[in-house]
Amino acid sequence: MLRKLVLGAAALALTAGPAVAQDGSGSFRVGPRAGYTMYKDATGLKPGVGFGMDAVYSVTKNLGIGLLVDFARPQTDSSYFPVEMSFGGSSSDLNPEGETFIFGVQYPVTVAQYHLLAEFRFGNRFQPFFSGSAGAYTMYLDPQAARGNTHFTNWAFSAGAGFDFQAGSATSVRLEARDFIFTRYDRANLEVQALAYDWTVSSGSFNQPVRFPEVLPSQEPFSGTAHNIQVVLGFTFTPGGR
Repeated sequence: MLRKLVLGAAALALTAGPAVAQDGSGSFRVGPRAGYTMYKDATGLKPGVGFGMDAVYSVTKNLGIGLLVDFARPQTDSSYFPVEMSFGGSSSDLNPEGETFIFGVQYPVTVAQYHLLAEFRFGNRFQPFFSGSAGAYTMYLDPQAARGNTHFTNWAFSAGAGFDFQAGSATSVRLEARDFIFTRYDRANLEVQALAYDWTVSSGSFNQPVRFPEVLPSQEPFSGTAHNIQVVLGFTFTPGGR
């Protein structure tokens, strides 16, 4: 899927050609950006900073199509992944002579997104715009937490709006808010705590909290569609100017 999207963006670049119309059509713009993403609470991911790149070919003055990629490395929210480590007894028979440690597991997750993008712009030096995209997201679990290379992929969509402020003939500053929509998201995919650490104490057991669940209560499961809001500061560069 990623290969097809990249090839599609490359084809757009080749069709752009060296000539750029005075109204901006036929130009090819690239733009690095940094964003702060507030993931839906139930996803089990903490808010965090990510980075991305847009590559857009202007079909007309107002319409552009291209490729959007985004990368982030948020931490899991430990309150959604409670575990207990018990020694000197069995958690199943609630042996009062044993010792129990209760805590939440937190580890980094790499989130990669790749979308085909359509963008509608208006104005000249000050350009409001609206955009939408469709593609996929892939989550790579931390190898130390998952004890191996584990990832999962599903479809993703986005809708965004913002402003471009022209800073020169070839550059603009961008402010944007975007809703990244993850489909078929299942927080259970992040529950790797049973494999998170290589415990060397043979008498220990690593489980969901059963002795004192009120200390760090388990959360309701979540699966389905997740809306994740990202606020972006970016730049765009148009080779040859507008």
